[in-house]
Amino acid sequence: MMFPAINAPEPDTFVITVVLGAFMIFTGVALLWAVSDIRNRAPVVVWGGLVRYAGFVAVAYAGLLGFAPKIFVAIAAMDLVTATIYIFGSINVSGLSFWSLMLGRSRTEEQ
Repeated sequence: MMFPAINAPEPDTFVITVVLGAFMIFTGVALLWAVSDIRNRAPVVVWGGLVRYAGFVAVAYAGLLGFAPKIFVAIAAMDLVTATIYIFGSINVSGLSFWSLMLGRSRTEEQ
């Protein structure tokens, strides 16, 4: 997504494509880092899940308006499942409530 935009830039989509591509890459890296110690970094994973929920809502809405191909909605549905796993898994592993995780609390603060 990002590399073709750099190789053949189009004025009206270049900046947003590169920014979104970089965002996706760094979000993935942050999630890999967070799950290496999910018990203490669960808030990062929860917020990653919330971003995926927001992405699903945006793509589903765009699909309803005819702005996005149906395959994008199917892919976004997989993100919806992933987001649900991220959030409920983080709650289960950390033993903290959803609201505590949203506020950035972790097990290390309670000790």
